[in-house]
Amino acid sequence: MYKNMERRQSERIEHQSAILHSTQPPDFFYRGTMYNCSKGGLYFESDEDLLAGNEISISIKEPPAEFAQRSDQYYNVRIMWCKVLQGSANQVGYGAMLI
Repeated sequence: MYKNMERRQSERIEHQSAILHSTQPPDFFYRGTMYNCSKGGLYFESDEDLLAGNEISISIKEPPAEFAQRSDQYYNVRIMWCKVLQGSANQVGYGAMLI
């Protein structure tokens, strides 16, 4: 089996946007950057320490036109995986699934 096999079921949309994210319940918002998304989730980078399985809220400053628009622009997601980054402006990259 391939280690980095693509499991996404819908097309990835390359789109960079500033985000704010918080833990549940939201008590403080942290900055990050979203780099791509699909119907089912998104990839973002942040300096905050989140774990796989954490459920958080994300506010996307400028969501792409193809992304489901919401009046409050908050999306609840579950962290599916994370990786430590080298040579990036942020320390950790996250794959998150919309819930």
